[in-house]
Amino acid sequence: MSAVPLPGEIIRTRSFITMKQTIELWRQKWAALPANDQRALGMLILFLGAIFIIFGLFKPAQSFFDNARSEAEQSRELLAWIEKQRPQLERIQRNTGGQSQAQGTLLQRVTAAANNHKVTIKRFEPEGDGRIRLWIDEARYQDLQPWLNTLLQQRFIIRSVSVDALAEEGMVSARLTLER
Repeated sequence: MSAVPLPGEIIRTRSFITMKQTIELWRQKWAALPANDQRALGMLILFLGAIFIIFGLFKPAQSFFDNARSEAEQSRELLAWIEKQRPQLERIQRNTGGQSQAQGTLLQRVTAAANNHKVTIKRFEPEGDGRIRLWIDEARYQDLQPWLNTLLQQRFIIRSVSVDALAEEGMVSARLTLER
């Protein structure tokens, strides 16, 4: 009993036979060429192979490594610059008491600064992204002024401010609009 080949085996067998026939056909054409043509064609094949190896493999690899070296050099320069700036950054951090001014939301930063200066915010109203309106009903001017200076140091922008004196000496009320 003979085994029936599967369809995939038939296709592989046919392609193998076709490939074998194609190779044999090229060998016959090669053998039919005169010796000088065979040498010239052989030299051309070697030349094209060398060109492929140089420009298809070596040059792209060389370009990749040159780019990697350049990026590594840029990274080293950046690291050196960061290390050079470190003392200045540490000095700034010591001057601000080690607190990061960028932590928290706009309201959290404003209220934290107000608490540090004993200023009580009576009411606040957000006005879009990065802007807030504040009302302070009663505060000592000696506390309000350093608080406003702290906000300016933390790079807040005071869009509007209105300070009114109260009946009690040294006490004020204020309305202001801050923006980050």
